[in-house]
Amino acid sequence: MRTHLLIPEIRELLAEGRHADLVAVLEDMHPSDAAAILGALEVDELATVLRHLPTDYERDVFGYLDSEVQQRYVEGAGRDRVLQVLSTMLSDDRAEFLERLDERVREQLVSLLPRAAREDLLRRSTFREDQVGAFLSTDYAVLNPQWTAATAVNELRRQAPSRETIYYSYVLDRFGKLVGFVSLRDLILAKPHQTVSEIMKTELLSITAEADQEEAARMIRDYDLLALPVVDSQNHLVGIVTHDDAVDIVEEEAQEDFEKMAGVTGHGVEPGDYDYMDEPVWRQVRRRAPVICLLAVFWVVTSTIIGAYEETLQTQVLLISLLPMVMATGGMVGTQASALVIRALTVGDVGKATVSRVVWKELRVAGLMAALLGVIAFFNSMVVSRMEDDPDPVSTVLRAAMVIGLAMVGHVVTAALLGASTPLVVKYLRGDPAMISTPAVTAIADLSGAVIYLSLVTLML
Repeated sequence: MRTHLLIPEIRELLAEGRHADLVAVLEDMHPSDAAAILGALEVDELATVLRHLPTDYERDVFGYLDSEVQQRYVEGAGRDRVLQVLSTMLSDDRAEFLERLDERVREQLVSLLPRAAREDLLRRSTFREDQVGAFLSTDYAVLNPQWTAATAVNELRRQAPSRETIYYSYVLDRFGKLVGFVSLRDLILAKPHQTVSEIMKTELLSITAEADQEEAARMIRDYDLLALPVVDSQNHLVGIVTHDDAVDIVEEEAQEDFEKMAGVTGHGVEPGDYDYMDEPVWRQVRRRAPVICLLAVFWVVTSTIIGAYEETLQTQVLLISLLPMVMATGGMVGTQASALVIRALTVGDVGKATVSRVVWKELRVAGLMAALLGVIAFFNSMVVSRMEDDPDPVSTVLRAAMVIGLAMVGHVVTAALLGASTPLVVKYLRGDPAMISTPAVTAIADLSGAVIYLSLVTLML
């Protein structure tokens, strides 16, 4: 990227008052690139540039600025200028921007916004952050079913500057209920005298404002939609969710799951707000220690169980040497199964009706992997036993290797089933599988592995 090389040129144009040339340079760029340049300017310089940009381009550039730059702008550009920028922003972008501001500053700005904008923000606050109603856009295009295609195109031309998208236009009856939608392509291809009601599609997908954001993202993905209408219980159109919102949702959920699995959220840190370098050491310890301590309890129990077989282990060096391999392999298999099921739950591939299929599939996968690992354990135990100073007879070695291989099979299958079922159980209990499943599977798999391995080899050898 060469955008940073243009910063001196931008400052020179500002100093010379060549605002028209400055706007021409910036408009040739994508708003994201322009924001990257303007973010390096001082607040007064940024305010001057934004003031001369066309309204729609100013809105897009401001939306791409880093949150820290936006915060500086709010603090230094003056109330009137900030309100002017807010008035050009789309409803969902404005709500997201205000949410990042200090509460005192936010309340001052909100009180000065037009009534419609204040009501929109108040309505959003009634929903949870993960519900569709908290982030939907109210900047959608609306058409009358009685209009002709020519009239509709002219109307879209008028609405376009203040709408998030016009590729889908929504058709409402006189009561504000959603009766259909029209794509821009269909309008352009239609005959000028055809009415919107003749062109529109009446079989459309919609979602409620109370629905989970992940459900909206799945619907947009599965049906390849540019936008998804949001309706209330009487089928009145209240907003839309666009495809770029769906991308943000998927990215946010993936980031949230990663942070929960890593134990970096909680204790005042919301998912997505984690900054590794800026966070104090004591806070990291505070969040991560509980999971480690819980695992330590399982390890104490595991060591107690191993201690109960002390006499057997003292006479069987082979058992001691192969125990770490069996336990580690089972724990890894369980973690793999857990991660795959968590992903399937996240993207909606697994529902209540498919739980039995998940368990059955994981059982078959685990069986094949267990057979492979059992063979490896068999040959590994033979190699280890033959390397001893006083090796046992071949028949004894073969018998021990078969028992250890069988123990490996039993442990791997058990660990895989634990890994697959734990996220499902946590989900059924309305918990978060990403936060609980991986530590639980690791601890339980180690414990069960020690019990299965030592019990089998003790009973059969």
